[in-house]
Amino acid sequence: MTSLAGLRDLPELKRLNLTGSKVDTLADFPHLPKLEELILDGNAISKVAELPNLRRLKNLREISLAGTPLAEEKGDDLRKEVLIALIEELKCLKKINGEGWDEEAAKEARDERAARIAAAKAAANAPAEEAPAEEDG
Repeated sequence: MTSLAGLRDLPELKRLNLTGSKVDTLADFPHLPKLEELILDGNAISKVAELPNLRRLKNLREISLAGTPLAEEKGDDLRKEVLIALIEELKCLKKINGEGWDEEAAKEARDERAARIAAAKAAANAPAEEAPAEEDG
């Protein structure tokens, strides 16, 4: 399986195991309102930017991304990146790759998220650098 398009119309689904399914994007992740556990181990997900595509999974309690390029790249920071991306929207989330976290880790993730949002806004509002004028030869 490389596309998630066929997973529509499963409103009662609580557990989805996509281990080794070759999924490389979560952009078309379906709305599964009762999903509690999502296993994406061994898929081709490689970018943190894919994680916000899971924000509609309001009942998600556990997610696993072991063996993905993202997990390999981020290593011990994977949990932090998932928290930064999803902690505000997914209030039920309790485990990432089988591990929980404490309130201090949650606070650090919220603070980092706020700092990244502020930096992005500042960058968007900063005046563009002027290109140097070309000299006539």
